[in-house]
Amino acid sequence: MSSLKQGVPQQVLPRGVRESTDADLPAMMAIFNETADTGANSPVTRPMTLEEVTFYINLYKNDGLPVYVIERGCEVVGWLSINRFSWGTQACRNTGEAAIYVRADHYGRGVGVRLGQASVILARQYGLETVVSWIMGANKPSQHIVQAIGARLWARLPNIARFGETRADVLLFGLPLYEELNQDA
Repeated sequence: MSSLKQGVPQQVLPRGVRESTDADLPAMMAIFNETADTGANSPVTRPMTLEEVTFYINLYKNDGLPVYVIERGCEVVGWLSINRFSWGTQACRNTGEAAIYVRADHYGRGVGVRLGQASVILARQYGLETVVSWIMGANKPSQHIVQAIGARLWARLPNIARFGETRADVLLFGLPLYEELNQDA
């Protein structure tokens, strides 16, 4: 279920990026679970089941928000989702949280940056005014991706994540799009 905003110019997505389908869910789950319980790349502390991943993906899609994959050689090698900002209040309704997942054997190949570029294009097309991303403090590759698309560090939440006895920082990056929306009007 798409909720593309009417009157917003449709930019072309990076090569290989397309809307996800149910057939992509097993690959998306496998990619998501690669970082489970690492304490570095993701706050996830255990692998998710296909049923759980399907539930969350359908939740985002039913909310009219994008879930897209990127393919290389007919294989899904990464995916992105944009969901409502976790505060979820009316005042923040035009803010989306972007999440990007890349298959480990494609790290450092530009897949994450292409997905980051796609998230900005999609956020605009879906009428969002701001995109944020929560990133673990040790996850340098994800920090690089969001900085490459123009996001800036807005907050550091020290030691709020816990993996066993190890504590970790969570960073909040943000990218305002509303200035661009005003210029387009």
